Amino acid sequence: MPIGTTVLTICDIDLQAFAPLPKGYPSIPVTIGDYLKQYRIDNSYTAFEVSLELDVYESTIHKWEGGNSKPTPNNIIKIIEFMGYNPMLKKTEKHEFIKK
Repeated sequence: MPIGTTVLTICDIDLQAFAPLPKGYPSIPVTIGDYLKQYRIDNSYTAFEVSLELDVYESTIHKWEGGNSKPTPNNIIKIIEFMGYNPMLKKTEKHEFIKK
């Protein structure tokens, strides 16, 4: 650039990027196990911590999240209470809290 030349900025570029999703993160959850895994990762819980909350083995959490087994109706109630909402409701109803 020659001496005495003025540079004018004609635009600003703002680049944004999203952090990559953690390995195994269910970006489109379908099962209650997918929703549980998504909730667990989003809230920084380990599978062991969730197992303590739900009073099941850690391996049970992994089986639910991996689609190798399904929770019993009693455990589904525990999952909904733990998460604070029923993830299987329509999106518009997702954050309705459980009434006892």
